[in-house]
Amino acid sequence: MTSPASAPKIPQLWVPLPSGIHPGWREIDDRSAVWLDRFGLYSDRAQRERLTRISVGEITSRGAPSGRLAALQWTSDFLMWLFAFDDEYCDEGPVSSSPDATLLIITRLQRIIEVPWATPAEDSYSAALRELRLRLDDLTTPVQTARWAAAFRAYLQGQVWMAANSAHERIPSLSDHLAVRLDSSAVKIFSTLSEIIHGYDLPAADYERHDVRGFVEVFASVIGWSNDLVSYHKERQRSQEGYGNIVDLIAYEQKCSLAEAVRETAMMHTRAMTLYLRLRDQILHDAEPELHRWITDCDHWIRADYDWSLTTNRYVNPENPADLPAGSAASPFDEREADQPLPIASIAWWWTLIKDE
Repeated sequence: MTSPASAPKIPQLWVPLPSGIHPGWREIDDRSAVWLDRFGLYSDRAQRERLTRISVGEITSRGAPSGRLAALQWTSDFLMWLFAFDDEYCDEGPVSSSPDATLLIITRLQRIIEVPWATPAEDSYSAALRELRLRLDDLTTPVQTARWAAAFRAYLQGQVWMAANSAHERIPSLSDHLAVRLDSSAVKIFSTLSEIIHGYDLPAADYERHDVRGFVEVFASVIGWSNDLVSYHKERQRSQEGYGNIVDLIAYEQKCSLAEAVRETAMMHTRAMTLYLRLRDQILHDAEPELHRWITDCDHWIRADYDWSLTTNRYVNPENPADLPAGSAASPFDEREADQPLPIASIAWWWTLIKDE
């Protein structure tokens, strides 16, 4: 681990995707703060201030600049729930190092996802999630709800793995970590949100395609690895998670300095970003309208997370500021090797999806 004084400098990342924002983002953000207060999803006033200053309305509105207002509000409220739950149960609270306690909590939450109309709410987080799930039925088709629920259940289940590692002081391999964090980071959920926000169904025949499933994993990793870099300062200040960040795992496995691990993470991000663009263009070549819309919506979420991460008070805490870059780099971090596959067992298959040109 590193002390706050020796936190490594985070480089500017290459995210060559369009940037935009819904004009009503501030009102969406304000309403999510009211929703947070309604359920009291915080342990004290200081935590409430932290949550209401992270701008969930901004990241939502950047992810879907032309989205339906009611669906944008639902998404912003849901992200508020995720951030609050992550802080209290997954990263920073005592439950984060107890797999038994984590399993009991997520089992209850999964039941709410399945049958919210028949499941009592036993605590504030259950009550808030039940309200979100019931609201979702008014906004979506059954297909959209099922996809969101599947991604959300995978996120919950991943928390048990993280808690078990923490409880047993177990350091996972980088390969295993990258595979599990596709779900436990909650980033895969973002790939289900565009259909909800814009009101269209991606056909199952497209959604379950081998290349599309790989595309989702690359999408989640581009966001997740960027977030691991940008959030590094915050996590070292507040988290009890141990080796839950890719930077620490690289430093451990490669026996290198944190600065070198940061550079390695930035290089990995560049290779994933390059692959994302190649795979995206390959799929778009003969995509039907719904798949075309869904793929390009993913562009917005990647850029949304990056732009938001560089300015949100969740990571750029004015009382303890992180040294973060501004904007997207004009070129790849390491252009000479940008097209090279990463020699990591759990993700090497992504590059096999690229067809010979």
